Amino acid sequence: MINYRLRVFQSVAELGTISRASKVLNLSQPAISKHIKLLEEELRVPLFIRSANGMVPTHAGETFLRHVQQVAKAHENIAQYLQAPTDTLSGKLCLGVSKTIFGYYVPEILSEFKKRHPAVVCEIVEGNSDVIVGAMLERRIDLGLIEGPCGRPDMQTRPFFDDEVIWLASSSDVMAKKQSVNPEELLKRPLIVREIGCGTRRYMDIALRKQHFSLKRKHIVQELISIEAIKRVIASGLGIGYLSRLSVEQELASGRLVQIHCPALTIRRPFFILSPQGPDPLGVAHTFIQILLEKSVPSASLPN
Repeated sequence: MINYRLRVFQSVAELGTISRASKVLNLSQPAISKHIKLLEEELRVPLFIRSANGMVPTHAGETFLRHVQQVAKAHENIAQYLQAPTDTLSGKLCLGVSKTIFGYYVPEILSEFKKRHPAVVCEIVEGNSDVIVGAMLERRIDLGLIEGPCGRPDMQTRPFFDDEVIWLASSSDVMAKKQSVNPEELLKRPLIVREIGCGTRRYMDIALRKQHFSLKRKHIVQELISIEAIKRVIASGLGIGYLSRLSVEQELASGRLVQIHCPALTIRRPFFILSPQGPDPLGVAHTFIQILLEKSVPSASLPN
């Protein structure tokens, strides 16, 4: 259990008012106000802006809240780790997973994890890489699995799988007949792409900039969130696009989609485990990471 004064601060910051915190903590409002006042005096900074509508954390308050949430989670993890019998693991794992990893990689890992530890409850938040980073910042998840780079200094990443982003066309497309193309040829064609914020698109943007090209709006005829929808639209012949090789293995094998070979835009990228900066996770999160790394292909270290 974290220091009680920190728990009071966390409750007020997360609930927004002293009255709500009073009900949750079963503590009088004056007592809560005193705890906050003493904490501000100890830290020598104001933690809240007080108004008729409630208590709004200052910038210092928001920074301190993230620290307190991290400490509380660390206490919870170590308690689970120490209290669990050696052959039994229980608790809850809140996992944030980006779309490609969720659809085409993590189901087998989750299945193996649940077979070994059936008492653990797994909750999944799905979204693009930006959504998962946001969920981590809000402490809604314990771990994230993302496709894209994360340059935030308050986050740490660890590669766990080596993926490839490839260009695709329908089997009847003229591009499918060519042995090799250059970026300029690709960008003359109608493009079907993922939404801004997804890791796949971010990597392609970086690769294009290195070749002195950019993915301009005029190139894009359709922007879609769903990977399956992108595959269907490309297969229909509306345009070409790019996706993780992992997500199109069946379509490539059946011939429904064909890889367009563009040596200048060969993209190898790691999938990353995302966690808050600080000590490595313990307890349930630590066990999940061990199984993930056990089942994964080592990835090349790329800058994030």
